[in-house]
Amino acid sequence: MHNQLLFNGIAVVLKFCSDNRIPETGNKYQIACEYITTRYADHGNEYYSQYFNEELRQEVKARLEGQPANSFKEDRYLFRTLGMLDDYFNGEPFKDKYPLRSRYKLFLNSFYEKWAEDFKSSLHAGKLTIPVLYSIARDFFYYLQSEDIRDFHLINQDTMYAFLMYEYPTHMGCMGNVMYVSRRICDYLRKNNFENAPTELLAFALPPSRKKVLPAFKRSDMERILVKPDTDDPVGKRDYAILMLASVTGIRAIDISNLKLTDINWKDRTFHFIQHKTGFGLSLPLDESAVSSIADYILNGRPSTDLPYVFLTEVMPYRKLSHKSSVANVLNKYVKLAGIDKLAHDGKSFHAFRRSMGAWLLGSGADPEMISQVLGHHSKEVLKRYLPLETVMLGICALDMNAIPIKSEVYR
Repeated sequence: MHNQLLFNGIAVVLKFCSDNRIPETGNKYQIACEYITTRYADHGNEYYSQYFNEELRQEVKARLEGQPANSFKEDRYLFRTLGMLDDYFNGEPFKDKYPLRSRYKLFLNSFYEKWAEDFKSSLHAGKLTIPVLYSIARDFFYYLQSEDIRDFHLINQDTMYAFLMYEYPTHMGCMGNVMYVSRRICDYLRKNNFENAPTELLAFALPPSRKKVLPAFKRSDMERILVKPDTDDPVGKRDYAILMLASVTGIRAIDISNLKLTDINWKDRTFHFIQHKTGFGLSLPLDESAVSSIADYILNGRPSTDLPYVFLTEVMPYRKLSHKSSVANVLNKYVKLAGIDKLAHDGKSFHAFRRSMGAWLLGSGADPEMISQVLGHHSKEVLKRYLPLETVMLGICALDMNAIPIKSEVYR
C-alpha cells in the first residue's frame, strides 16, 4: 500500500495491544512504536515504507549477530511491531508470533545461513529426523563463522576434528549423531568441489556411556509443591490442575498440553487420549482431587473460547500451552516457591512425575502389567528404570553371601 500514514498503523497496533495484552507488555509495545515513529521522523517521512521497516529490522538483527538467543530482550517488541505494521499495511491479519530468531540457539549471518540451508535441502531423511541433523549442521557452520573460515577449500581433516572437539562438551551423550552429520557434511562439501574435505573420519573415541539414575519426587516434596498455587486466581487454578493431573497419572507434559475437553469422561471420571510419543491410545481413571481441580479451572478459570484444548494461556490471543516451555515451567515455578533445591540436569523436571508414579506403583506391589498399562508402555522391561528408585524393592534383588564360601574369618 502506498502513501499510507504511518500514524494510522501505529494507532491500530497500540489499540490491539491495549485490548489483548497486559499493561506491562502494552507499555513495551508503546516504547517500540515511539522508537519507530522517531526514526521515520528523523528521515523526514510520515508515510509507511516497507523498505524502511526492513532497514530497521536488519539493524536489530545486526545488533544481535553472534549473540546468544536470549540476548535480544526488548528488541523483540520492536521486531514484532515492525511485523505487525507490515501486516496491517498489506491487509493481512496480525500473527500470533513474529520470531526475531529461528528456534536454533546460534545466529548465523547470511553467508553461513545460505550454506546451512543448502545443506539441509540436500538431506534425505525422515521428517522428524531432518531437524535433528540440521541443528548439528548449524553448529558446524557456526563454528566456521566463529573461526572466520569463508573459503571452504580450507576445510580439511583438522577442521573436522576441531569441530568435533568443539561439539563434545555439549553433545557427550550423542556424539554418534555428531559423527554421522559430520560425515554427511564432508560428502556435501566434496559434491560441491571442496576436495580437501576428508573422505573418512575415524570414530571419535568416547568413554562408555553411564546411565544416570534420575530421582523421583518424594511424597513430602509433592505435598509442598501442591499447596503453592493460588487457587483463588485463574492462573493458579490452571497450574494446580496441571500439577494435580500429573501427580496422580504421571502422563507426559506434551500429553497434558494436547489434552482436549472431549477427552474427559466426567460421568465415569476417566480420560482417554492418544499418546504423542507412542501414538497409542491410553485410558486412565481420575481421582476426586484431579476431577475437582480440573473442573474448577474449566468452570471458573479457563478463558471463554472455542479452542478445544483444556489448558490455555491466560492472555489473548488464547492458545494451548507449549509442553516444552509453559507446562514445564509450571512445575519449575512452584518447585522454586516450595523452596526445593533444583540444579541443572538434576532430574527434577516434569518427567519426574512419571518416575514418581512408576516408583510408587512398584513400591505398592502393583502387578508389572498394570504398571506398564498406567504409564502407557508396551513392555515390562520399563520396570528396570524405576527399580533403582525404590530401595525396598531393590533390596529384594540383593543376594546374600551364603553362596560364597569363606575360608578364613577375615572380617573378625
